[in-house]
Amino acid sequence: MFRQKLELLILSGNERILNRAKNIVSRYFLTFQHLAFSELEKGVPSELMRAQLVLLDQQDSESLQDFAARVDQVLHALPRSRLVTVMAPSSSRENLAGTVNNRVTPLSQAEFFQTLKFEYLCLHRCRAQYFDIKISDLFPMTSVSFPVFIRLSLNQRYVAVTHSKSVLSDDRYQRVSAAGGVYILQKDSDKYAQYVANYYDTSGKGMRMRARAQFLVLYQASLSLNEILLFDFKSSSQESFAQAYESLQKAGEELLKVFESAEELWDLFRESLTGDFYCLWRAPWIAVYAALISKRSGQGNPVVVLMAGLLTDVGLFDVEEKLSRAYLLGEGGTLGDSSDLPQAFGYHPVLSLNRCLAKGVPVSEEIKTVMVCTHEQADGKGFPNQVPADKLPVEAQILMFAEKIDQAVLTTMQETGVGFRFLKEKLWEKENQKADVFSADFLAAIAESLI
Repeated sequence: MFRQKLELLILSGNERILNRAKNIVSRYFLTFQHLAFSELEKGVPSELMRAQLVLLDQQDSESLQDFAARVDQVLHALPRSRLVTVMAPSSSRENLAGTVNNRVTPLSQAEFFQTLKFEYLCLHRCRAQYFDIKISDLFPMTSVSFPVFIRLSLNQRYVAVTHSKSVLSDDRYQRVSAAGGVYILQKDSDKYAQYVANYYDTSGKGMRMRARAQFLVLYQASLSLNEILLFDFKSSSQESFAQAYESLQKAGEELLKVFESAEELWDLFRESLTGDFYCLWRAPWIAVYAALISKRSGQGNPVVVLMAGLLTDVGLFDVEEKLSRAYLLGEGGTLGDSSDLPQAFGYHPVLSLNRCLAKGVPVSEEIKTVMVCTHEQADGKGFPNQVPADKLPVEAQILMFAEKIDQAVLTTMQETGVGFRFLKEKLWEKENQKADVFSADFLAAIAESLI
C-alpha cells in the first residue's frame, strides 16, 4: 500500500538503534525519516510536523534532567507526535520514577533490543489508531457523538467528515457512502457502541452489531491497560491503574451479556479486526473465544476466564524476541503446539502475573491462579509447574483450548481456507485422540459450545 504520510521519525545517531529501527521499518514498510536532533534547532520542516511516532535515545553520559529537556523540546516542536525514548544503560527503575506523559513511552535497553515492545509500539501508533466500521452502521439525520473519518487513497491520511456531537445530514451521509471505508478513533469505541445500542435492537443483525461494537470496546480497554502495564519505565497512579482495570472488566461484563443471544458469534469475533498490529496482540480474541466456551458450556466462571485471558499474555512481551515472534508470528519456529516451544517461553504467564503485581493491578486470587496455569496439561507435563490434573482450574484449560483455536485461525485457516466451524471440530477431534493436554471429560463438557 502506498503511504505518503510520515509514520516514524528517527532522531538518533546511534548505529545500533538505527539498525534496530530500520529492521522494523523494512519488515512493515513504514515510511520514515532520519534527522539529527540538532536539526530541530533550525525549525521543523512541514513534512515532519505530522510524524506519528518519534524515536529518541538518551546519550550514555546524558543526565536524566538534560534528556528530559530534550524530550520536552521534541514534544513542543512536534505537538501531534507520540514519542518512544530509549533510556541509557545507566537508567533503571530505581533512579527513574517513570513518566506519566501519555505522549511518551520510555523503553529500557533490554525492552528495545531484546523484546517485541518497540515493534508493538510502532504498529500500534502508526497502523492501529482507528477501527473500521461501515457507513451502513450509521443512520442519516441522527446525532453522532464521535467523529467519523475516511482514509485518503493517495497518502493514507485519515480525514474527519463528521465531528462529535453533530447531526449526520442526508447529504453528508451520501457523500461519505461514496468514499468507501469509514473509521472511528479507537478511543471512541465506547461512544460507537452506545450509538449501536441506541439504534439497533437485540435480535438478528442488531445483536451482531452490538457484539462487534462491544468487542471493539474490550479491545480498546485492553490496549489502554497495556499502556501502563507493558513498559518498565511507564508509571501511573494506583487510581489510574484501578480505573483502567475496572474499565476493562466492565467492557468484558457488557460483552458477556451479548452471549445470552442465540446468535452464532464465532465468525463475527474472528473477523472483527485485521492488520499487522492485531497479529501481535491476540489476547482479546483468546479471551473472548474462551469466555464464549465457558458461557455456553457452563464450565468455569466466564468473567474469570475473560479477565485471565486478557492478562496472561502480557508476559509474552518480556520474553526474548525470537521466542515470542516464533509463537505469535510463526517466524523461525512453530506457532502450533505450545509444548514444542522452549521452556523459557512457558514462564510468560508467571511474568504476566509478576508484572500485574508489580504495577499494582487489582487482580483477584482466582484470576491469579488461572493465569499461571494456562500452559499446564491434564497429563501433568505442562509448564511452568507441572500442576497435577486434579489441581488444574477448568478456566485455565478453557483458555488453553481457546488459544489453540486462535493459533489455528492464524495458520490452518489462512493456509487452507477451511471454515471456522470445521476447524474447531477438527481441533477438538485431534485433542480428543491425543488425550494428553486435555482430559476426555473436559473435552466432552465443552464439545457442544464449539458449534
